Amino acid sequence: MDAADEGELVRRVARGDRRAFDELYRRTAPWLEVRLRRRCADPDLVAEVLQDTYLAVWRAAGSFAGAQARKCLL
Repeated sequence: MDAADEGELVRRVARGDRRAFDELYRRTAPWLEVRLRRRCADPDLVAEVLQDTYLAVWRAAGSFAGAQARKCLL
């Protein structure tokens, strides 16, 4: 996924587009999960952090609009 695609997805999420959020999750969750597992061996904690992260992205996507999705997740 290139930065332009990521930025467009984040902008659409900021407008409340659930399909864009689902696509953003599908494209980025595996990437983020790998990074979290490198730092934490507890799979339950990793799942909780993933859930909290994407909830925060949904709620605050407007403040990230135009940014690369991966930067929003870090």
